[in-house]
Amino acid sequence: MKPTFPYLEKPASYAKPYVAKVDELGDTILTKFDERVPIVKSETSEIKKTAVDYAHWPVKIATDQKDYVFKTYSDEYKKCGGDGVVAGSKALVSGSFVVASDWLAYIASLLQKGKEEAKSKGAELKAQAKEGADAAKEKANK
Repeated sequence: MKPTFPYLEKPASYAKPYVAKVDELGDTILTKFDERVPIVKSETSEIKKTAVDYAHWPVKIATDQKDYVFKTYSDEYKKCGGDGVVAGSKALVSGSFVVASDWLAYIASLLQKGKEEAKSKGAELKAQAKEGADAAKEKANK
């Protein structure tokens, strides 16, 4: 290796600034990645647990909703009284109304939140436009 060292010094001197820049860029990219994805710094077991939790989230939500629907049906069945097809049918219809009204209330709350955000953003933009118009009017008067 030592006999070839003098031959490699000149090409290495040309490449040295580029290698340093690539190293700097790589370090910057990794730092930004660590900032945006902090889980990468975590232990392997924690990363695995988080991934499993995310993978099982849809199943958990579906199970919770299934339990909610069956509980609502059971409650309505008890309210209807009696035993048999008629009570079961009444419970099915009234239970579906209860579930639908709960979902509609949830959707309405989401839409209301969006409406309030849109109103505040609209008022903010209106104020900015008024300020801009006033500034342009003042500039035109000068």
